[in-house]
Amino acid sequence: MVKRVVLARGAALLSSTGLGRAHHAIESLLQRAMVPGWSKVTTLEHQILSFAPNRLLTRWRKHPAFVSSSVANSEADLLHITDQEQAHLVPMQCEIPVVVTVHDMFHLEPRQIKAGDVRVPVGNQNPGVFRRRDLKRLKEGLARADLLICVSEMTRRDVERMFPGKPTALVRHQIDLDYWDPESNPRSRELIAEHDDDSKCLMITVGTDEPRKRLDFVREVIDSLPEEVAGDIHMLHIGSEVELDDEQLVAAFQHAEVLLFPSISEGFGYPPVEAMAAGCPVIAANLPAHNEVIPDQCLVPATDVAAWVNEIVKVHAAWMRAGGVPRNPDDSLIDHVRDNLSAEAQGQAMARAYDVVN
Repeated sequence: MVKRVVLARGAALLSSTGLGRAHHAIESLLQRAMVPGWSKVTTLEHQILSFAPNRLLTRWRKHPAFVSSSVANSEADLLHITDQEQAHLVPMQCEIPVVVTVHDMFHLEPRQIKAGDVRVPVGNQNPGVFRRRDLKRLKEGLARADLLICVSEMTRRDVERMFPGKPTALVRHQIDLDYWDPESNPRSRELIAEHDDDSKCLMITVGTDEPRKRLDFVREVIDSLPEEVAGDIHMLHIGSEVELDDEQLVAAFQHAEVLLFPSISEGFGYPPVEAMAAGCPVIAANLPAHNEVIPDQCLVPATDVAAWVNEIVKVHAAWMRAGGVPRNPDDSLIDHVRDNLSAEAQGQAMARAYDVVN
């Protein structure tokens, strides 16, 4: 017998956002019957609101009431809230089990992580009065949930420390291999021409300029390169200095010589695994949680400038040997993503998690 799940979130975020992408992936799995024994009844969400007072009223009052009443009047077997930023939607009283996906605990448990001689803040260290009240609601909602689904072992450890005794399950994100694949879905380098210099060795970062992404560290590494190497490199900081649309991002991953990912901490870390799915080499900090899903050969000590310089010099040398022609996709990285982060793997893990509470 197929059981039924209601999905819930707040605003209908686009799939181009991190939380939006994760939600759409879960929704797609259920719609394609890839969560064995489970199907989707409906998704409870609201439109993106621009007027601040209306946003707050909808978030704290209207939408929680809508979710609670909709679940009470449904014939669903499970309510799944797809990210921890909407944990306040867990009903006070619910006749069916409720699970919440927790992507990270950065804002629920702000911290500072040591990176060499400095400490990098992770999460908002000084939230305002409304955000403090909001965080209190989120923690109370997580405490009411029957199961917390975590996207990485690091997040799972954080959750189990904050909510001891609360049942948890590990369900990693999926990566759409066909979407990123350089053979089945090739994208021209011309798509990023306005941000590119095809006479140079293209290296990219992907992420905001918040401190935990450590773009300052990347700049320190680039400044430490031998002059003859640094002069050949074109750095493209996507999401911090340059905004790309979805098609341009695919092109960047498919044509860059390497993605540099020095982040001090991630709940999961989409950019490196999406880059690998595009056959793009990765140099990443050997830190949780991305070292759970990135091969050892792509990991370097997080704060060792010399080690990063050495790896970049190797990439540049390979680019020089190739004469600047388009690099060949790294099939081993594509295979690694296929073996570990496929839709099939996520669907099976999701079914096991759902079955724990139902």
